[in-house]
Amino acid sequence: MENTVTFLLNPLKNNRVWAVMTYDGELMYDIMSVKRAEFCIAENEQYWLNPFGGSFQWETKVSKPYEAEFVLFKREAQQYMCVFDLDIADLQYVDYAPTSGELVFDEAELSRKLGHAQLEEFKRFMGELWEYVKESS
Repeated sequence: MENTVTFLLNPLKNNRVWAVMTYDGELMYDIMSVKRAEFCIAENEQYWLNPFGGSFQWETKVSKPYEAEFVLFKREAQQYMCVFDLDIADLQYVDYAPTSGELVFDEAELSRKLGHAQLEEFKRFMGELWEYVKESS
């Protein structure tokens, strides 16, 4: 519905709001959007006020485990792609397993772009970043 937003809840953080998803799929995880969503839930407000304009009815949805952390990971990882002479678009070859929380790599595609030795370094580096993101979120 065009007049409804969805508050995404992180099951790993006691169902705390981590983002607001608009009707067209845009994720808003800025502090104002999230805090206003938390207020709506706590006070049972009927409308969420978008900090960029407009008011919307809302609903909640529990995200998959590690989904919130993976969104943050991808945002953080963008700045390091140049270290490996990769484009931000190459993050499409990195995913996560919601059951285990482990990163999953499209090794065939990344190996073609990086070579075996650099692929192993990329996986190590991204794995380290993934652990830091999970710790800090």
